[in-house]
Amino acid sequence: MAAQMAARGHALAGTADQTHALLDEAETLISGAAEHSEDEPAWMYFYDEMWFTLQRGMAELHLSNRGQAVELLASGLNRLPDSYRRDRAWYASCLARAHAKAGDAEASLSTALPVVTDAVRLNRHAVKELAETAGELGSRGAPHAVTLRDALAAAR
Repeated sequence: MAAQMAARGHALAGTADQTHALLDEAETLISGAAEHSEDEPAWMYFYDEMWFTLQRGMAELHLSNRGQAVELLASGLNRLPDSYRRDRAWYASCLARAHAKAGDAEASLSTALPVVTDAVRLNRHAVKELAETAGELGSRGAPHAVTLRDALAAAR
């Protein structure tokens, strides 16, 4: 977890090589821990290939690799169980932002709208991400920004 968080920090700082190396290290550490499942803490169940795909997508979003971010976040989100509503709201809001940053307002809005209610009810970070997505859409002159802002207001 520490290696993954360090990778996230490097992604925020824009240092891609360190980001990718630390994500690889984190994945190696988790795989090694899984070989001794009798010693794993209960929370380790969540750290699987799907989770790493999502984390890599987040890193690419921070590194401004929008196409790669969209691909990884969409792939991970498609494998995330529907019952993980809080997590789905978070990662979908990040995917919506990646689409907005890539200039695809339609995809951004169609990704964001289905998770607005869960974001408002379950994940304040997702709400912030959706608000920032609306801002990104607005800065690009996309009328979709108003639709997203209205949906957020209605859900509150």
